Amino acid sequence: MKRQVRVALDRTFGGVALATLACAALFVVCLESERAHAKPPFAPQQHKIWHGVSDTGHVRDFKRFNEQVRDHNALNEVFFHWGVPLTTGALDRWEETDSRGVVALSTAPGGGQEVVTPRQISRGKGDEYPLRLRKSIRNSGQVVYLRPFGEMNLHYNPYSAFNADGSPRAGHSTHAFKLAWKRMVLIVRGGRRNRINNKLKDLGMPRILRANRNDSPIYDRYDVGKVLHPPKVAFMWTPLTRGSPNVPGNGPNDYFPGRRYVDWVGTDVYAKFSNSTMWHNLNRFFKHKRGYPFILAEYGAWDNDFSGEFTRRIHKWARKRTRVRALVYFRSVDPDNIFNIQHYPGARDALRNILNSRRYASHAPGTKD
Repeated sequence: MKRQVRVALDRTFGGVALATLACAALFVVCLESERAHAKPPFAPQQHKIWHGVSDTGHVRDFKRFNEQVRDHNALNEVFFHWGVPLTTGALDRWEETDSRGVVALSTAPGGGQEVVTPRQISRGKGDEYPLRLRKSIRNSGQVVYLRPFGEMNLHYNPYSAFNADGSPRAGHSTHAFKLAWKRMVLIVRGGRRNRINNKLKDLGMPRILRANRNDSPIYDRYDVGKVLHPPKVAFMWTPLTRGSPNVPGNGPNDYFPGRRYVDWVGTDVYAKFSNSTMWHNLNRFFKHKRGYPFILAEYGAWDNDFSGEFTRRIHKWARKRTRVRALVYFRSVDPDNIFNIQHYPGARDALRNILNSRRYASHAPGTKD
């Protein structure tokens, strides 16, 4: 009788133990899945590289560049300022061109007055915009890469914390910049509204839409549900490899918001500035920021690469480093200005040969009809 009881107990508690282990395993899987979903880099398959080009607002110009380099470009990068919705045409162009979109986001229109500062973003001003971005990307079903406030350590950009003479810019700081970045990431990535609000409060920022409580009626008015369903989005952090001005506090890392808020790391390089210092800084920056897919979010033959030497060298540099997963050729928003590749026949011919390599994938998954 005692033996039968002991066997029964062993079976019962063994079953409980197995069930407990199974639940624990399921929890770990779910947790890892949540983490993977929270920070999806949406990078190309291993050892592959995507090439892209900056957007002019017209599909015909994207196709023209494809013809110039004799290959299809996987990425199409638009340049927007705060408040411009993706529904103004970008999502449609990406779909029509079988490309994935990169959104380079500023706080001001080109050469115009800043519409919002990083500090104002961190305090919840303009929350409607990241909420709209999340919803638009989610509804489109597309993968979109957000590149907020690129080259943030360059004084020409309105969101930089420093002026050209090295003095601090009034109303701006690297601390405010990092908080603004975190706020945008938390809202756009989505999740449970209460959880996002609690995280914002932990960081010393107001709740979404500056609500006074988690169940505020303002969420009904703005159609912000209890769950902000996550879109297919990844965030790209792309400073210059050295501050301009090169003063203490204006280095790349002074603007780094933290690992959990970044999906890709990258920078910009141009033939105009190709010298030993540029290559040294690029190598140092690349080695320092490990663990992320790397993008040259802007590169180009501008004002120098008539022979194609720079284009060949930068692509050789990229191919030797397996973390480099994308390069985007910058031509501004005009297909005929001095940035465009037709003015640099050596670079154009070099790029034709380069993109014909098997390392370069001409389409991202899900974009080719």
